[in-house]
Amino acid sequence: MLRRLPTAALLLALLSVLATVPGDSSRTPAAAPAVPEQAAPEQADAPPLTGEVLDRARRVAEAWSGSASQRIWRTGYYPRWNGEDWLPEDFTPERGAFAAFLGGRIDLAADFPPFSGTGTVSFPDGTSMALPLTDPRDVYMWRTKYRDPCPEEPCDTRLTVTAVRPGTRSQITSRGTVTVPVWEFAFAGLETPYAVAAVESQAPSLDHSVKDEDLPAGVTDVVLASEKEEALEGMIDPENCADARPGEVYATTDVLVLIGRTTGRPRTCPEPSSSQYPRFAFTRPLGDRAVLNLAGRPVLFPALVPES
Repeated sequence: MLRRLPTAALLLALLSVLATVPGDSSRTPAAAPAVPEQAAPEQADAPPLTGEVLDRARRVAEAWSGSASQRIWRTGYYPRWNGEDWLPEDFTPERGAFAAFLGGRIDLAADFPPFSGTGTVSFPDGTSMALPLTDPRDVYMWRTKYRDPCPEEPCDTRLTVTAVRPGTRSQITSRGTVTVPVWEFAFAGLETPYAVAAVESQAPSLDHSVKDEDLPAGVTDVVLASEKEEALEGMIDPENCADARPGEVYATTDVLVLIGRTTGRPRTCPEPSSSQYPRFAFTRPLGDRAVLNLAGRPVLFPALVPES
């Protein structure tokens, strides 16, 4: 399934997640029980985690070890975003073309290419994988079905698709930066095309995160993470916009489960985003452990390799 395009503000400020998580599927589970790893001085003023939260983190960790998710993470095609898309470089909020795109005001003046067969995902270790191609017509139908409000620009602006063609893009996955097949949609008047991944993730479908309403007060789920000076920096987006505290980490030999903490005190949400970036400390090196949120979804992916 193609994911719904984020709002314009989020599209223009999308966070790049940078980390290195190589792996070997032959490791054995830890014999000792997992315990939360946390630098105590950073959380001296925070209430202890409830048994409910720790039990959820424990179940997430246990479910990962030996699962299909873990196997695909190590040996399959597990992109950071399923149905990932790439916007034209000359889209800006000030231009009517961008508003027309978000509003689904898109006309088709081109034929669709054949889509039967497979597309090749090429991994940085020199291996590749053939996966079934998606139907580019579904992309067009999805983009024109969604209607975003048009509060400012003249709402009669329209985009015209002048070509639909196969292409490739670099994409962040659990196995590093891969080359993935895409469908490119060229628009009249724009120099660069809109592109959508032409193959689907092999990863099992998971919720993006656990809703705050399903967690105790002062606990929120992590959306993304990156490595920062021998620790992790997580992105949280608490629904009540409470100030972030340093996060907690529940660790095993296979995974780290990140637990976002806040003061629990609601405040007025800033514009355009309420995202915050707390630190998550842990005691042992990360190594090849996967980093998960409370929904059981990986939130830390290998670094994007700069193009030479």
